[in-house]
Amino acid sequence: TIFYAKHGSPMLIGVNEDNEKFFASSDSPIIGLAKEVNYFEDGDYGYVTKEELVIYSKEGTKKEAIYSLLATDKLSAQKDGFRFFMEKEIYEQSDVIADTLIGRLGEESVNFEELNPKLFDNINEIKLCACGTSYHSALSASYMFERYAKVRCSVEIASEFRYREPLMCKDTLFVVISQSGETADTLETLKMAKKAGLKTLVICNVDNSSMVRLADACILTRAGIEKGVASTKAFATQVTVFWMLSLYVAKLRDTMNAKDLAYQIHLLREVPVSVKVADTMHERIKRLSKRYLHGHGFFFIGRDVFFPLALEGALKLKEISYLHAEGYPSGEMKHGPIALADPELFTIALLPQHLLYEKSKSNVEELSARDSTICAISALEFDKADDFIQINHCEDYMLEFFQMMVVVQLLSLEISVRLGNDVDMPRNLAKSVTVE
Repeated sequence: TIFYAKHGSPMLIGVNEDNEKFFASSDSPIIGLAKEVNYFEDGDYGYVTKEELVIYSKEGTKKEAIYSLLATDKLSAQKDGFRFFMEKEIYEQSDVIADTLIGRLGEESVNFEELNPKLFDNINEIKLCACGTSYHSALSASYMFERYAKVRCSVEIASEFRYREPLMCKDTLFVVISQSGETADTLETLKMAKKAGLKTLVICNVDNSSMVRLADACILTRAGIEKGVASTKAFATQVTVFWMLSLYVAKLRDTMNAKDLAYQIHLLREVPVSVKVADTMHERIKRLSKRYLHGHGFFFIGRDVFFPLALEGALKLKEISYLHAEGYPSGEMKHGPIALADPELFTIALLPQHLLYEKSKSNVEELSARDSTICAISALEFDKADDFIQINHCEDYMLEFFQMMVVVQLLSLEISVRLGNDVDMPRNLAKSVTVE
């Protein structure tokens, strides 16, 4: 007999035709082992024997298991010839973004069948709350909500928001973002928002997760199972969802004309092609990576929506290479960090052709003049760079964003591989952070 109780952390039980039973914290470990799963609620307890599964609610009343079918596709749990799951997931981004877009893009509007437009009635602010990589996707979303939908937007780190006695106004839509839907700090902020009577929305990759069951509405990112601890395709699909959602809200609020909206939808259709990994690009990054194994740190710098991408690039490198890296807004370098500039400081400069190019370029030139080693990522040649990774010429900065995203992911991967690290299972980290 196995006795169990669920509080805070996620827990489910899977069963198969042979009546074998498996406990797990998420679906992915039991794919191929179990056929159906029951998700436990907080306060559930009971026991399991070979013959039966007994569940009691926190009130002590007996309850029946509610089973849902588990995906049986084991292919997503295999590497398909790639060296690491993370590498496979970077290459998969084109397909999963196409899945994220499917059925949601009309000719002149974005459609979210899962959303009731009334969710946005009387909303004067969108508050985004997340941790880690999801926080970076939320930061990029804040630029899009304000630029396209003209709605005030703020972004919070969940672990900070919980304890600072925040003001919660009823005219705020509270949005939480999580790959797993189980991130402990983010889940607690969602409970706080519900208790305060706010409308809530979750952007998540896992159906039936705790956040999905709790929030008023949910948009699934459809990234599929992500096995690598350092998130790649989850981030890509979250940003894609936010881009679509900002256009959806823009249409509701009538803040964008039909021509501009149609152009944005055209750009969204181009994203799956723009994130395809070219062999020549990957080979170049592989060769370049050997120059970046030592030194006293990395600065990833960018402006506007490329600042959250700089933060994400630095986080990826930290997570899997264990080298020190920071993301910074390009214009902030003169306010202190430039004091660190020397040949052993590596600057990864995000230089989009279509967004503040001259401004960003002058910030990088300041670093170059102080002998920092510069690796520029851009569609345009940059003569002051020590290394240059060229992306394709695009018609808009958002397509440049997605191309540069792939470059920083691959750069982190290749540096980590050269250092001999386990890319998929970095030390001290877990895939879902279900503790505070």
